Amino acid sequence: MKEEWRKYLDARTARYTSYPSALHFDASVTGADLAAKCREVDLYAPISLYVHVPFCRQLCWYCGCAMKVENYYSRALDYVDAIIAEIAMHAAALDGRGRPASVHFGGGTPNYLKTEDVARILSAIEAQLGLTDSAHLAIELDPRILRQEDIGQFAALGFNRFSLGVQDFDPEVQAAINRLQGYDLVEACISEIRAAGVDDLSFDILYGLPRQTLETFADTLDKVTALAPDRVSVFGYTHLPSAFPRQRMIEESGLPSSAIRAEMAELSDKRLSAAGFRRVGFDHYAKPANALARAATSGRLKRNFQGFADDPSHTILGVGASAISFIEGLYAQNEKNVGAYINRVRRGDSPVVRGLQRTRREDVVASAIGALLCGMSADVGDVLRAAPPAEALRICAALDRFEADGVIAWRGDRIEVADEAFLLARAVAAALDPYAGPTGGLSLAV
Repeated sequence: MKEEWRKYLDARTARYTSYPSALHFDASVTGADLAAKCREVDLYAPISLYVHVPFCRQLCWYCGCAMKVENYYSRALDYVDAIIAEIAMHAAALDGRGRPASVHFGGGTPNYLKTEDVARILSAIEAQLGLTDSAHLAIELDPRILRQEDIGQFAALGFNRFSLGVQDFDPEVQAAINRLQGYDLVEACISEIRAAGVDDLSFDILYGLPRQTLETFADTLDKVTALAPDRVSVFGYTHLPSAFPRQRMIEESGLPSSAIRAEMAELSDKRLSAAGFRRVGFDHYAKPANALARAATSGRLKRNFQGFADDPSHTILGVGASAISFIEGLYAQNEKNVGAYINRVRRGDSPVVRGLQRTRREDVVASAIGALLCGMSADVGDVLRAAPPAEALRICAALDRFEADGVIAWRGDRIEVADEAFLLARAVAAALDPYAGPTGGLSLAV
């Protein structure tokens, strides 16, 4: 990385999987608001469904997800019943509008659920919302609890994209984050997944973990490319022990510096590109024939709660504790506490407890940030015209600093991020964001 760019590495910026971020949600949005938006969905509009499964068998210390360790499966059955009831609520509000184009099971650990209970959820979606064979079904999997028979059963249910949480292959790093899973275990899982006919396999890996070095991370990258997934997501670990108490178990002294983190991200880019992957956005990689890479090439790439996606839907319905729905500028988030979520649904109440309705100006900023992160280029003319004069001057000043350092170039009203500056895309996006503060966010590290 160029020396003059290093000052941007400690910028604390949002991940921009939504805009504005969930930090700005409040109790002004209710289930009635979401139901009203559902009644505005076009008859045949594609819908993306997200099913949140919060349960895990073991606590991973790095995790920033909405999850809980659950030792009694009976409680998971109560949760599945609540999810099915919530799906019925959405169906009543939609009243036949919309068609599910994709269903994504995330967590937590979705394969904590038995396959027959996952099947119950899919059956409810089919009966209530009209799930068809053309819909894309994705599921996140923990290799440590993935049984051989589960793989075939998930494939038989119609899941055509599997995502494995790999994180890192080094035993010392795994011990430091309380997630022990050997290379042989992951390799065996992949063999069974490929044998089941799944041709869209994704890995999640993390850099910036305790005890990680450039050498150990390079070895992890070599193992990843040898296993030949179709997609790889390369995320930077965010250490926020005040927000996630489980992270207090991590030795802060063993965390890599921001400069080393940047080298790890750049090393990922070099190794994965050399192995035939195409960079998608700033932290996803996909083989050229994969749907994600094709979406990036054709300009159909989107930024949503799953990161970068090839999903055609503008409407997102989230079911489960903490899940977020999005329809026409309205964000609506469910109750995060699993017990409270179940109780609300049992009473027949909507689980929505908070959210946000975007303003016209926020729509404009969201569009520009989405274009910038998905394509490394954005027309900022509408952003400047929608901003008050002082804010427009702040945006221009922040972008001028990036231009002076060679991070971006202006093409009329359009800004373009230099290819080698892809790691700084979020910092550039923050310059357009009035919530990022007077410095445009230059104050989450890479």
